[in-house]
Amino acid sequence: MDKRLVSGAVIAAGVAAILGWVDASGQVLTALALLWVIAYLWISETFHITITALLIPVLAVALGLLDVKAALVNFAHPIIFLFLGGFALAAAMHVQGLDKWLAEAILRLTRGRLDYGIVVLACATALLSMWISNTAVTAVMLPLIIGLLSQKDLPLKTRAFSLLAIAYSANIGGMGTIIGTPPNAIVAAELGITFVEWLYIGVPLVIVLWPLMLLVLFLVLRPDFEDGLVAIKSNSFTWTGQSRVLLGIFVLTVSGWLLGQPLAQWLDIGGDMDTWVAIAAIVLLGVSGVVEWRDIEKSSDWGVLLLFGGGLTLSAILKSSGASEFLGLGLAAMIEGWGMVFVMLALVAFVVFLTEITSNTATTALLVPVFVALPGDLLNPTQAALAIGIAASCAFMLPVATPPNALVHGTGLVPQKTMIRAGFCLNLMCVVVLTVVFSQFYGDL
Repeated sequence: MDKRLVSGAVIAAGVAAILGWVDASGQVLTALALLWVIAYLWISETFHITITALLIPVLAVALGLLDVKAALVNFAHPIIFLFLGGFALAAAMHVQGLDKWLAEAILRLTRGRLDYGIVVLACATALLSMWISNTAVTAVMLPLIIGLLSQKDLPLKTRAFSLLAIAYSANIGGMGTIIGTPPNAIVAAELGITFVEWLYIGVPLVIVLWPLMLLVLFLVLRPDFEDGLVAIKSNSFTWTGQSRVLLGIFVLTVSGWLLGQPLAQWLDIGGDMDTWVAIAAIVLLGVSGVVEWRDIEKSSDWGVLLLFGGGLTLSAILKSSGASEFLGLGLAAMIEGWGMVFVMLALVAFVVFLTEITSNTATTALLVPVFVALPGDLLNPTQAALAIGIAASCAFMLPVATPPNALVHGTGLVPQKTMIRAGFCLNLMCVVVLTVVFSQFYGDL
């Protein structure tokens, strides 16, 4: 049977159940029905998730939940332009070759030791993925790592360890900054967290999770790096005037993000300073000629930006209609008496394993508005939202879970059963760590 017909039947049955059985006011019922439609379409991927995101303002206006202006205003939310600035920087670094130069320069520090080389490249992957798309960083690193592995007749477990370390480092590194991965930006927009405030959350988690990831991978796969000396190719990169200009713009942009509040006071600029810096960076990149607009256009994931807008619009609908409060109170009644740690454990585990098969951005956009509305005595809303956003980046089991996973599996050097075995152990590790962290810290942001 056609997937769309099945989806239509399931959606219709769900809407009928909500309208017939849920005891709530008209606006709340309408918003809950809309939430069910969007949730099912995002999870089932009946349509592309970006198309479903665009469906949100269409239905919101048609159902009388928002007017046209209110339905579309979140598609120009400052967080979207902040992420666009990240895309522009990544495009410029790729065009000028700075990303590959940095990776090769770091690799030369290992002096031919294969085991050191793998660890250093994994570390560089995590650091770069804070600023550049996880997918782009993995694509840059894979040829380097495969080139190292091809110099030795290594056992499968060693090859798998090396490649999975790169993919998982990209996933973990993305947690470090707001622009590292889309779920971070959704949570930051919901909670009003600045670029610097996110660093206090994301960077410590990267510092904790990255070495634990390597340890778990080592214990599960037991790689053998004996006699692991390899040749390091000389760097063909040549510094040019444009590459130096790009480096200067990159330093200025990051400095602007780190010094956002003092800079805003000095320049007497109100509003979102992080976004102002991102837009200024895009202008500087274009005016200086280090990257053409068509390169930014090609490398930017416009679907993700539209997905942001749809998710933020859905959040606005749930808040304005009272549906998020209704769901929060209902959920609170269900989990009353569980204790905060057990509630956090259930939430983190649910998100970690759900995002193995669903979009982490869509999952975050769906769950954050609901859990932010929970009563504070059951679960701190800030901790809950942060836990959802970070847990959404902890999908390590399946090739389809994240683009870095898919790229590594696509090399043919990592069997799916190996990824599932290692990824399952990493998922469990992340569930434990995130439960402890978010049940104890970050409640006062």
